[in-house]
Amino acid sequence: MTLRAQIALLVASVVTVVVAVVGVGVHRSAEAELVEEVDLELLQRGSAVPGAGRGGRGFTAPDEQSDFQREVSGVTFVRLLSQEGGLVLFRLGDEFDAPSTQTFLEAADKHPTITSGMIGEDRARVVTVALEGRGYVQIARSLAEIDQSLADLRNRILVIGSLAVVAAAVLASMLAARTAAPIMRLTVAAEAVANTGDLDQPVDGAGGDEVGRLASSFNAMLGALSSSKRQQHQLVMDASHELRTPLTSLRMNVDLLRGGSEISADVQTEIMSDIDAELGELSELVAELVDLAADVRTDEELSLVTLAEIAEPVIERARRRTGREILLTVTKNAALEARPDALRRAIRNLIDNAAKFSPEGSPIDVVIEGGSFTVNDAGSGIPGNERHLVWDRFHRVESSRALPGSGLGLAIVRQVVDAHGGAVTISDSPTGGAAVGFSVPTIDD
Repeated sequence: MTLRAQIALLVASVVTVVVAVVGVGVHRSAEAELVEEVDLELLQRGSAVPGAGRGGRGFTAPDEQSDFQREVSGVTFVRLLSQEGGLVLFRLGDEFDAPSTQTFLEAADKHPTITSGMIGEDRARVVTVALEGRGYVQIARSLAEIDQSLADLRNRILVIGSLAVVAAAVLASMLAARTAAPIMRLTVAAEAVANTGDLDQPVDGAGGDEVGRLASSFNAMLGALSSSKRQQHQLVMDASHELRTPLTSLRMNVDLLRGGSEISADVQTEIMSDIDAELGELSELVAELVDLAADVRTDEELSLVTLAEIAEPVIERARRRTGREILLTVTKNAALEARPDALRRAIRNLIDNAAKFSPEGSPIDVVIEGGSFTVNDAGSGIPGNERHLVWDRFHRVESSRALPGSGLGLAIVRQVVDAHGGAVTISDSPTGGAAVGFSVPTIDD
């Protein structure tokens, strides 16, 4: 069943229940009011009967019997019962069924009693009045007119209720169609993306309601997927370009080694050294490509850490590996929610870059201030016109292209920092080189 049909059926069901409840309530209320009017009329007529509630004379005298007939004129169903009950002494109109047991009549001795009865096949209401010391009079009023009015009311309720249910179902179907239209567009767009792989298919949806926000979220998701796809394509293109140079060099060196008898041992040793160096660079390049392709937002859970506790082990390992003096200064320690391994990777890349571009024997200064991490080196620095480019994949500053490296280290740093909601920074270092780092939000922020 479609969403449109489900909504229409649900609304029709609710309206049906409401109409049924209201209709039953109106019918019962109308019946109670009409029957109450009949009861009041019967009580008035019963209290007006000559001798009602008084002892003494009965209805044997012709003048009193005439008075009785005059008092009940207009009421066609009357009977006079004996004091013991069960014996009809006098009757006007057709016979009717009403309680006449001794227990019932004893209750009528205290006050006029209203009860239900039958006149033929019609319902009736009957008032029983005690004639003190002489018997009881019962006056009946048929409810045929009331039942007919109630039947007409039921028919009107059924007609109006049916029209209301049909109208509600039609309006609900129209509203559901209008509501489901953007959802159908989302469905069509999702199916088109699944079938064609084309992510540049925005969904037409606007407004502040739930469906409008769903369409906006779907468009944002498509935009993010499209951007990720373009970045992946660009990464593959850039990687293939960068991998081509070391692979070509390796092939040339292998071809030279194939003519081994014509190459001296010194040259062979030199070629093997070149192959070893190129394989090292190639391995480093592949490792950095894998890091760059990894989604740092999903491959690690967030933890409450500080930059100092992440950086200290990385700096210690860098000291042992490079033999350089690396100074760590923490001016302010602050806790932050981060992915420790990802931040550790970014810090390692920044320190390795500083070690690579700083002159031999020069110290490297690392400064941590809350969520800010900066590495100061004593190298040649980064020209101002290239500072926004060094974060791009495979970009290398002109003065450093002769040095080994893939140009991916800072791109990985930016990816990690972006995933943490931070920003990368480059400025001049107090030691004469570049001050490269990042800042990420802390708990205090």
